[in-house]
Amino acid sequence: MALRFLDGFDHYTTAAAYAYKYTSYSNTLTPSTGRRSGSNAARFGNYGGDYLLKTLDDQATWIVGFAYKRDYASNDEKPILQLRDNTGAVQVALCMHGVDGLLRLWRGDQTTLLATSTVALPTGAWNYIELKTFINDTTGTMELRVNGVTVAAYAGDTKYSSTIGTARSIRLSGGVYHSSLYGWIDDLYVCDGTGTNNNDFLGDCRVDTLYPNGVGNSAQFTPTGSATNWENVDEIPPDEDTSYNASDTAGAIDSFAFTDATILNASVFGVQANILARKDDAGSRTLRAIARVNGANYEGSDQSLGDTYLNQQQIWALNPATSASWTESAVNAAEFGYKVQA
Repeated sequence: MALRFLDGFDHYTTAAAYAYKYTSYSNTLTPSTGRRSGSNAARFGNYGGDYLLKTLDDQATWIVGFAYKRDYASNDEKPILQLRDNTGAVQVALCMHGVDGLLRLWRGDQTTLLATSTVALPTGAWNYIELKTFINDTTGTMELRVNGVTVAAYAGDTKYSSTIGTARSIRLSGGVYHSSLYGWIDDLYVCDGTGTNNNDFLGDCRVDTLYPNGVGNSAQFTPTGSATNWENVDEIPPDEDTSYNASDTAGAIDSFAFTDATILNASVFGVQANILARKDDAGSRTLRAIARVNGANYEGSDQSLGDTYLNQQQIWALNPATSASWTESAVNAAEFGYKVQA
């Protein structure tokens, strides 16, 4: 379970689109230019008020990595990353002071300073930040890396909550306090400490967003909008009920060919399927993501649908056909889709 969430931010064109994937967000958040040619990032500003919050589950260990770029100096210290417990209280926080550019590790919502980075982040440049945290009131640890180098660490009390020794939500923000200055975040990964894969620092990562671009092995849903199923699920941004595929038949499957990733012989830590789906009648409905590899379908876990469109996410950290790490050729040869489970 260790790799829990990925976001390359390439498929957002409006602030409202963040609602599909995040638990809450600020409606002044702005999709912007990313750190690589042709990519997008999330731009945070609004006097430090812009944020994205993703709720997962209760874990004592979290590893969060993302590319970050700061704007010009501002006059306050604001959080870039917070880990919050199931009451919403901040267990630990990573903050940056806008003047000196130093990163600081805090217990609580800037309650107790634990450590300060040995290097400052320059303005106008992308850097890759990773924070690994184990929450405990005596043996807790925090380690902060920038571009793969440890720049701050702490051992001791990392538990702010009096009775809760876990964090459930990851909150990202820009670390700036100014109306016209910004922080950018791109290429996000989130891991927990469980399992045997992806339960530690992954290093400087990029998240490539791939889109359906052709007919797959199965097209068993009824299309609306376009006659070909894949053309109903390739819009950026999604057009919801304008074009879609629908089925009420348990076992029905759509699968699609996708654009190729250009990984350049780098490691592939996982593939995340994102399915925007809803049910349109009373009663319960579940679907499963499908990865089709080497001519066989591999199903994800049950995903319960609501009445509004939300992202249904499935991660395959390993190639389900081989139980080994994905390769560039395997990703590019695979199909992905969905199945009506019940």
